This record gives sequence, C-alpha cells and structure tokens, in this order.
Amino acid sequence: MKKRSLIRVVAGFSLALTILVGCAGAPQTALSPKVDANPLSLSIFHVNDTHAKLESTLTELKVDITPELTAKRTFVELGGFARLWAAVEALRAEKPNSFFLHAGDVFQGTLYFTEFKGKADGDFLNAIGVDAMVIGNHEFDKGPSVLADFIKDVKFPVLACNVDLSAEPSLKNSVKPYVIKDVAGAKVAIVGIANPETPDISSPGPTVKFLDPVSSLEKVVKELEAKGINKIVVLSHCGYEVDKDLGNKVIGVDIIVGGHSHYVLGSVADLGLKSQGDYPTVIQSPAGDPVLVVTSWNWANMIGVLDVDFDKDGKIISFKGNSKLLAGLDKFRIYDLPDADGKLKRVEFVRTADGTYAAKEYDGKAYAGVPSEKALSNYMTAFNTLVTRFKNDPRFLFMDPKKEGLEKLGKYSPALKALQAKIATKAEDALKRGNNTGPGPIIADSMIWKTGADIAIMNPGGVRTDLDSGDISVAKVYELQPFANTLVTLDVSGEEVLKILEDMTDFCITSYAKAPETAYVYVSGLKLTLLVNNVKGSRVTEVMVKAKDGSWKPLEPQTAYKLVVNNFVADGGDKNVTLGAIPKARKYDTGYVDSEAMLDYVLGKTLKETREERVKNVF
Repeated sequence: MKKRSLIRVVAGFSLALTILVGCAGAPQTALSPKVDANPLSLSIFHVNDTHAKLESTLTELKVDITPELTAKRTFVELGGFARLWAAVEALRAEKPNSFFLHAGDVFQGTLYFTEFKGKADGDFLNAIGVDAMVIGNHEFDKGPSVLADFIKDVKFPVLACNVDLSAEPSLKNSVKPYVIKDVAGAKVAIVGIANPETPDISSPGPTVKFLDPVSSLEKVVKELEAKGINKIVVLSHCGYEVDKDLGNKVIGVDIIVGGHSHYVLGSVADLGLKSQGDYPTVIQSPAGDPVLVVTSWNWANMIGVLDVDFDKDGKIISFKGNSKLLAGLDKFRIYDLPDADGKLKRVEFVRTADGTYAAKEYDGKAYAGVPSEKALSNYMTAFNTLVTRFKNDPRFLFMDPKKEGLEKLGKYSPALKALQAKIATKAEDALKRGNNTGPGPIIADSMIWKTGADIAIMNPGGVRTDLDSGDISVAKVYELQPFANTLVTLDVSGEEVLKILEDMTDFCITSYAKAPETAYVYVSGLKLTLLVNNVKGSRVTEVMVKAKDGSWKPLEPQTAYKLVVNNFVADGGDKNVTLGAIPKARKYDTGYVDSEAMLDYVLGKTLKETREERVKNVF
C-alpha cells in the first residue's frame, strides 16, 4: 500500500503510449508482478454525458462585456463531435502522455440516437480514439442488446467492475472491469464504475446485476496493487457526490473522472455558469492520500484537461487543470446591445469567408435586420471586446471543426432529414397555446410519462409554437421545445410545490397579459386555482394532486412528491427562485431531452385538447 504526500513540483516526460487490457481474474503471468517504479507526467482529457449531441449548439453564457454592458446574455457555439475530434487531436500533440476518456451516457438525447442507436456516436469515438469509456445508465435505455451492438462496433474498451453480466449472453465477454495502459514506461490502470441506480432509471433487464461500487472498487484495487500497479484512475458514472464518497472510502485510488451529474467545476460564475466545486476537487482517502475528482458538464460543451505528476513511488506530487469550454468562432449572439438610438437589439455575428464578421439585428422573426452605420459601430466595438476577452481566457478552447468530422457528420444527415420529415402523430384539433390548451398540457403529460413523477410543472415560455390540426412531423415536434432542455426530477414537499407554483405564476403574470385565456403555468398531475390579481404568495390555492388510483386529493404541505421540471426551470430560470435555491444534490438530471420525451410520448397517438381545467384563472 502506498502512502502519498502532496508536494508541488514540476516534472515532464514525453514517451510513447501502448495498451494492455486487463480482466478480473487474469493470470498473474500476463503482467509483471514487480511494483511499478517509474515516475510519470500524465494528462487526462475527458468528456461525459454527450447524449448523441453530435452537432454543436449555440449555448447561453452571461457575461459583463464593458462596465456599461453588464450581464449580457451571450450565445456561443459549443461542442460538436467534429470540434471535439479537432480538440483531442490538438491536445494530444501538445501532451502526448495522455488519455482521452468518456465517463458514460453516449446514448439518448437527439434524433441521432433515435435513428442510429449509438452507431453514429461510436463511429466518431472510434475516429477520435477514445482510450476507455465507462457504461452510463442511459446505455441501457434500449436494453442490453443495443448496448451489445454498440460495444461490438467500437475499438476501445468499455468498462464496469461492479456489473455482473454472467447471465446476459450479449454482454458477458464484452465489458471489462479495467484496462491497464503503459504510458512512458509507467503502468496506469483505468477502472470502470457503473451507476448502481441503473435498474431504477433505465432498462438493463433482469439478467444484469449492479453491485456495490465501494466493495467492487476495493476488490479491483487490491488485485491491481498485487500486480504492481500504483497509479489508478477510476472512470465513474455514479455522479459527483458519489465520486467524492468513493474517494473518501477507497484506499489506492488517485483520480476519479466522473459523469452523470452534468456538473460544471471550476471558477465560472463570471460566465453565468454555476460551479459545484473546484477543478479538480481534492478528496482525502482513508490513508490520507489525495484523490482528484473531476467531471466536465455535458454534451462536449466542455472538455476537461487534467495534468498530474507522479513520482517513482506512485505519489501525486503536483497537479493542475481546468474544464475548457469547447468553442467555435463562426457564430455569436448577444442580447441586448444598444443601437444608435439606445434601443436594445438582439444581434447575431457571423464569420464570413475572409474571417471578418457580419452583424444582423433580430427583426422579430429572424436575424435579418441591417443595422445603421452608427449602430454597427456600436455592435462591433462590443463584439470585438467580448471575443478578445474570450480568446485570452484559458477556460475557452477555440477550435474549428475537423474537416473529416464534418464529412462524417454529412454521412448521417440524409437519414436524419428523412426522419425529421416522417409523420410522428396527428392532431384532431388545432392546438393553440393558452390556459389549459395547446401543446403545453401534453408536454407536461409527457414529462410524467417519461419519468414516473407524481407532478409536472412546465414553463409556458418553453412552449414555442402552436400545432395545426392534421399530420405533425418529427421536426414539428422538435420545434415545440427547441432548447434541448433535459428533464430533472426531485422530491419536494407540498409546501415547496406551493412556493414553486407561486414563483412560476408570478413570473408569467408580471411578464404576460392578464387575461383568463393566458397560460401562467402548465401542469400535469395537479389542479389548482390561480387568483391572478393577488400578490405573490397568495395566488395559488385549492391545489389537488392526482393519486395513483386516479382520484384527486388535496396537496399536503408535509407530504413528499416527485416533481419533474426541465433543467432550465430547475436551475432557477424564469425567476423560479425556490427551485434555483434547492441544492443540486437533491436534483436528478435524467438526461432525457424534453423534445425526445415528447416525441416518444406522441408517436402513434392522435392529439386532442385535454378538456381539463387544470389551472383555473380567477380575476
């Protein structure tokens, strides 16, 4: 057993990397039993919870541009597997003693998964050259056979040491507990830990058994130490809080690279993001050794870069790193910039072929407005200030997509376009947005159907279009909720439900017109009366909850209910202060994208107005 002390020094090495795969119970003669006595400078690049997000998306940050232009909503192009490919290639060239790891949940989240069941993701990850991946809970969403097909096609080890697959033939020999890599003459083990809650939140079936992470990891660490391995990286999909607990309980682990929580780590408040801890978060093992815990948001919006130096005894003697926003330079949007008359305009900046930027104002329907010369000068001054700041910020990694990645993406586009054009459902009625009408109540129903929650609360601003009667395409379903928000569940008391409803309706009452037909909140599993003209805190009354038997019962202040909302609302969006203040540890991000859940829910159905007075507006 090794005893480590944390001493800040700098070491550097640059040698080749080879791979040896290890299995639990492998003969001792397959690996040297001699204790590894090689020092090592190791870099780990990592992503997690990419959820079939093969394309980049404009993602909102909130930044101060100048002392006058503060807290501006700024949309930056983040992620995309073609950009991720280019980034990993560049990082490897800079830091050859490195791993690129995926901490699980490749599956589920966009039409790429709907159509290709992980095959497109695996194609990209093969090309990028993943060194190891842990099974995420969503890898079981379509059952073991779809996961087995994915693993059959990939060229990298898929790991989990706490899953018993002996009764599942399709996966029995395809998942390894760990992989051992030879890096610059030193041996490093990467151990996989799957989420033990997977049977409750996915569909692994009765033949797949999930074991306790702590005892499973302890067993594997002892086996690795018996082989002379003294540098151990855990690749986990248990979530940040569980990962910290593992670091506190298991002796012999050096680094835990995690997923599942969709957390951002590091100093990011000035970018409008909420950090859940330091990058890396330093945990102390039972032996007093440092354990470095990292994770990297989701969708390849960020790539974690962790540099660690080990001495010849396997002691961590220095470390540094951060999770970098994986950004592009082709398109930006800023809300709201003053024009020549001081009016605030939404402005889009698009890079042209010669590298300069063209600016267009939002005209209410599209970014097509041509700014005046003075307004353009104002816009460009603000934009250039912002981009210069971003380019000099080490938390950003600006990268053009790899050409071969764009070509690979194009290979999948025809099938995706065909899927978008397919008819998903039809509407018997014209579904116009209003109180208890339109797509909103159906969306709320889909949220409960997908997650098994007791109640759903949906923000009206997240329902972006009406639906005409007749056939409805897959693409039209996606237009309803274009933000790719994920569904978040949490246990709340009845008292908290009341406060959440008060927050949601207050925001909408103060933002929208006061009229009986105006939607101030969409709900499912609930009925309530809304006293619109009352002050906040006294508007929501007569709240009833639908019981499992279909009966309606009064909301009880001290009773616990399972609530589902989208992640925008869960994080406090639309001034949902009560939800925003609830700790992340109480919130479970299912990873299910709202539009995907809606699509699954409506397939093959004929949509109608609910005809239910779920929210009664009283003036």
